[in-house]
Amino acid sequence: MNIEKKFVLDVKYACQEILNRYYSIQVAQKKLPEDPWWIHKINSIEQNCDSFLDGDIEIQWHRDFSDKAGVK
Repeated sequence: MNIEKKFVLDVKYACQEILNRYYSIQVAQKKLPEDPWWIHKINSIEQNCDSFLDGDIEIQWHRDFSDKAGVK
């Protein structure tokens, strides 16, 4: 496995750990609020990792603050 794929796989696992930790805490506290915005970002990163590992180089990323930051 090359270094890029290993890095992407590590990122994917990190995303899974973050999501698992967040949801376990919510369940333990008996809270099930609407997911915060950053949960959707973590899911997007994980999906992009899957796409990359499957050989798809068309990665989707939506910049939430692009209008305010002057980034296009």
